[in-house]
Amino acid sequence: MTERDPLSMQTDNTPEGEEYGDTVEGGPISLVQIGDRVVDSTGKDVGKVKFVKMGDPNAATAQGQWVESPTILGFGGNYDLSQLPEQAQGQLLRVGFIHIDISMAPDRYAGAGQIARVAGNTVYLNIPEASLI
Repeated sequence: MTERDPLSMQTDNTPEGEEYGDTVEGGPISLVQIGDRVVDSTGKDVGKVKFVKMGDPNAATAQGQWVESPTILGFGGNYDLSQLPEQAQGQLLRVGFIHIDISMAPDRYAGAGQIARVAGNTVYLNIPEASLI
């Protein structure tokens, strides 16, 4: 077992979290690209990545997670999560998330910790589709 930083606010305090922790510098979310295919833990093809937001799991709150200035293409830096419960909004902003475009159904969201791995152009989740927000 590896020694963990006692001051770390990372939510995954398992030995495996050392390698795949949800940080801005690493973890599977850092490999996700818009347009990647998303597969749930049962092997079901869920949809495609519509948006990726890196988080800062060391942040105590979700404050400051958005840049208010327009992006290079002129679109605003804010992303609308208002359809989600307030607690889920804060959690996703803090740890990072992917927005999944699901054909013929409402879009869903997966937090960075719900991404098991990314291989090729496919994001593999560690939860079933029914558990997505």
